[in-house]
Amino acid sequence: MKQLLKRIYISVGIAGLFTLGACNTDFLNTKPLGEATKDDVWQDQALTEAFVNEIYNGLSSGGFLETMLSSATDESMFTHNYGMKNMGEATISPTDAEYVNTRSTFQWGEMYKRIRACNVFFQNINKVPFEKTATGERLRGEVFFLRAYFYHQLVRAYGGVPLVDIVYSLDDKDYTIERASFADCVEHIVKDCDSAAFYLRAKDASIIKGRATEGAALSLKSRILVYAASDLHDIPTASAKSTVIAAAPKPDVLGYTSGSRTERWQRAKAAAKAVMDLGRYSLAYPTPASPEEASNNYQQMFLGDNTESIFSRYFENEKSEAGGQIGLYNGLNGYHNWSGNTPTQLLIDDYEMSDGTPFNWGDASHKANPYRNRDPRFYASILYDGANWRQRPTDVAAKDPANQAQTGVYQVWEPDQQRVINSPGLDTRQGPIENWNGSFTGYYMKKFVDPNVDAQYFRQEVPYPFFRYTEVLFNYAEACMELGQEDEARQYLNMIRTRAGMPAITAAGAALKARFQREKEIEMVFEEQRFYDVRRWMIAPTTVGRALRGINVVGQLKPNVRVTLYQHDENNYTYTYTPVTLVNENRIWLDKMYFMPLHRDEMNRNNKLVQNPGY
Repeated sequence: MKQLLKRIYISVGIAGLFTLGACNTDFLNTKPLGEATKDDVWQDQALTEAFVNEIYNGLSSGGFLETMLSSATDESMFTHNYGMKNMGEATISPTDAEYVNTRSTFQWGEMYKRIRACNVFFQNINKVPFEKTATGERLRGEVFFLRAYFYHQLVRAYGGVPLVDIVYSLDDKDYTIERASFADCVEHIVKDCDSAAFYLRAKDASIIKGRATEGAALSLKSRILVYAASDLHDIPTASAKSTVIAAAPKPDVLGYTSGSRTERWQRAKAAAKAVMDLGRYSLAYPTPASPEEASNNYQQMFLGDNTESIFSRYFENEKSEAGGQIGLYNGLNGYHNWSGNTPTQLLIDDYEMSDGTPFNWGDASHKANPYRNRDPRFYASILYDGANWRQRPTDVAAKDPANQAQTGVYQVWEPDQQRVINSPGLDTRQGPIENWNGSFTGYYMKKFVDPNVDAQYFRQEVPYPFFRYTEVLFNYAEACMELGQEDEARQYLNMIRTRAGMPAITAAGAALKARFQREKEIEMVFEEQRFYDVRRWMIAPTTVGRALRGINVVGQLKPNVRVTLYQHDENNYTYTYTPVTLVNENRIWLDKMYFMPLHRDEMNRNNKLVQNPGY
């Protein structure tokens, strides 16, 4: 049998030789139909666009990830613990940074991978036949924006980073490079933003939704210049506030060691004004008629596009994208959702009363009903005990026909035992529905969650806003405030307040600054602003450094009332609300946390890198 097979192989081989000799050999050069060479990419417009599309994947799902950046702040707590705890406890290190190493949107290696792709594009764009066309200009502008965005992600996490604008090859003898100064990184990002704006100017009508625009480029420029002007990045100021930063071996990678802060704030103001002067964006729903309308407007604003959408990440259910699962990640466990990032009592307490005064547990009326008469944005952003929500799943509906969040423990009448018993709410960790998924804090996220979608089965198509017009107004107001132009600062700050149905701010000086910071916290909640803001303002020790807090809610039946199926009702129940300190995370603040650590592997690969202070 083996000899027969051998003869067959020999025969086929000989036949093949005669065939090769008798036929044209061009077929040997045929490229696989499913592949394209790198040269093909720069000769074919569709392939070039596909290359740029892949760079956009570096944006990931924006902030719509299972573990949200808000849970590394005082906004929320990550229920499931993994990959986040050491951020809150300030135990991250160059060898164990957990969330820093796994979160793609500021992961060192992932960002440089995308930056390299941008550099490959710029190295080859001159080869494309359509370079001088509107399409060629648009793609060039988009990639300038993307490179600026990726660098800004690195810079606001780590400070100055190596600026790489070439494509390394195997022929290069040295791949090591020093961290550039913070100032040089800011200028690099600004230059890319300006280039992006130039190439994208007047092209909005031809740009597909979700791609970079002139407005997006100028908004990014506005953001990075506000960061650059802030306390953390003025080394004399930062050193006076932090001995860790004062001891930094290379302070110029963290901020400006000299120069005029006034000039920096003037640049920041001008950059924000450039976006405003485009005339393409405006506050959505600017003048609500009532607090209820303001609350409804604010909720709807984060479920789709509106007049202040500048640059967003969009999701399509057909693609089964992770960003469409934000409702599943954060929804109530009594709806078979995961309650991943749950608002803290610290955040809840920062919402003002509807008349603009602070909430105060020492006020008897506030303590008796902490969810009454609050800032309208509270009702649009937070699901609290007794808040109305969507219809319960069919297997839970009979337990809660009122469709209300149940995060407390309530007395009910047990007819079989003829006595009152304590019944944990459906959305607690002691309740009958997926108790392992319940919130520890007693709250759930409402902002960004589509109430029309049953998140346990379906994804939602809610866009993630990388840049919206409100942030630009905050940037402008902050620059005005820092420049001593307080009337102008209050004007734009109060535009945001009016849209929220809140009274105008009249404070001045340090009080105005505190109100500004509180206003931005509330307005931009869960939008990945807080993580960076508390650092650049250098208020992290007194904000994210606070002990983690939640709420205990108890509903006690009033005399002679017998209820067998719980429903929030102040006629039947007396409610008590007790804020509690949670032991799930031992939250503290250490000044090393102003900047993220460079991973040991990166330090080993590049001996020219200098580690951030405190690690």
